[in-house]
Amino acid sequence: MAHASAEAHAESGAESMAIVAGTREHQEEIDMAQNMMKGQQNDLSSLMERASKRRATVAFEGYVSDDGNIPGNILVVESDECVYSFAKSDIMDREKVGEERVRVWVRAGAKAFRLSRILAGESQAPFTVAMENIAPPEPVELPGMPRRAGGAPRVEEMEHIAPPRPVEAAGAPRYGADSSVAVVPPALMPLLSSVGSLYTERCVGGDSYANNCAHFLSDAFIRAGYTELAVANPHINARCGTTARRPVRARDMWSWFQSKAVRTSNRLDPYTGWWAVFQLDESVYWGGHVVLFDSDSWSYYGTGWHGTWHQYLYQW
Repeated sequence: MAHASAEAHAESGAESMAIVAGTREHQEEIDMAQNMMKGQQNDLSSLMERASKRRATVAFEGYVSDDGNIPGNILVVESDECVYSFAKSDIMDREKVGEERVRVWVRAGAKAFRLSRILAGESQAPFTVAMENIAPPEPVELPGMPRRAGGAPRVEEMEHIAPPRPVEAAGAPRYGADSSVAVVPPALMPLLSSVGSLYTERCVGGDSYANNCAHFLSDAFIRAGYTELAVANPHINARCGTTARRPVRARDMWSWFQSKAVRTSNRLDPYTGWWAVFQLDESVYWGGHVVLFDSDSWSYYGTGWHGTWHQYLYQW
């Protein structure tokens, strides 16, 4: 009987130990879940805090160091042609980009200093952001968005492209209409389709920036015949550093689009022809994006398509 009592006591002790072990394991699972939830809450709080810091700010990117000339300021060297000096109190947030470069978010409206290379005799605009040196975010793929177009012209487009002027050759037939009336060919503005046929996603000067949407598109516009973009122009405030001198800022091209437009729209409608497009979401990327859009083939000519941003379409 004593033996049976001992066995019962041992079994009871084993059950108690099993219960304690099970309780401990359950508590560990609860603690793990709580720690995970706290970690997620901390991550969310951190993201919300960062988002609040970047509200109403402008992003700049470059190599950063203290400004030895202005105490309390930092230098942001975007390129060998552009250096900024900001008060540290106006820097709302910062993060590393690659191994050495840093992106800083500066309070909108903050006063700053800029040192940049200029050409004597070229008009100088007030302070603007060199967004060509800041890479834009990756486009968000949306169902039904326009596809990237090839650079080769299509046969059906050729009726919209003005032919070159005839070369007078000896013995060529003469013009059969009344020769006493001067014949003046109409001045044709190059069609946007001709710009698309010449888009090559590069500049004839051979240089490139972190953001090349305006750089490469302006190159195609100029080669298509829009030579007004190649000379001093009130809408253009920054150009590439090569002898090609192509406009490099999307907001400058946006201003030029508006000056040319005879029709505008804020939505994409099929079979409405070719459009010059400016896309913008300042909360994501202040500089915006320019692209050429062929609504008939539902394709675009440019470095990308930001379908989630606001769309500003111009036609002429």
